[in-house]
Amino acid sequence: MNVSEVMQTPAQSCLPDDSLEMAAQMMAQNDCGSIAVVDEANHAIGIVTDRDIALLAADRHQPLWELKAADLSGRHDLYTCREDTDVHEALHLMADKKVRRLPVVGADGELHGMVAMSDILHRLRMSGRATQDTAEDWREALETFNHITTPSLPITTPDRSM
Repeated sequence: MNVSEVMQTPAQSCLPDDSLEMAAQMMAQNDCGSIAVVDEANHAIGIVTDRDIALLAADRHQPLWELKAADLSGRHDLYTCREDTDVHEALHLMADKKVRRLPVVGADGELHGMVAMSDILHRLRMSGRATQDTAEDWREALETFNHITTPSLPITTPDRSM
């Protein structure tokens, strides 16, 4: 199965100078947790997630309408895939880079769609096949999800004995 069979199109996107308020509104209206940041030629240059927005707003103590997508889009490396990328390859990239979403781009870098971990899991659920391949696909998807969501910082609990 290729990414083209599970990706969301059209991908929601914004420009670097767009406010994070607008980006958050697009996410709310389209029930998604991220949008791509594109240049004037629709080339993917970054990604903005709902978590990124919340953390930046808290860090800067500024309202979202004062913050721009460019404030976030260069903070992390951008990982992408192509429409003909095998879903298993996309899962491996997500696990390796600890990301839940990948912009799907053409050979020239133009944004074609977005694939999320949830898109892959939804497709597996909808496939309804009881074959060994499906069981292996589930195992791989769940291992990827587990790897992505494992905290990178040690979990500490407050000492309440005092």
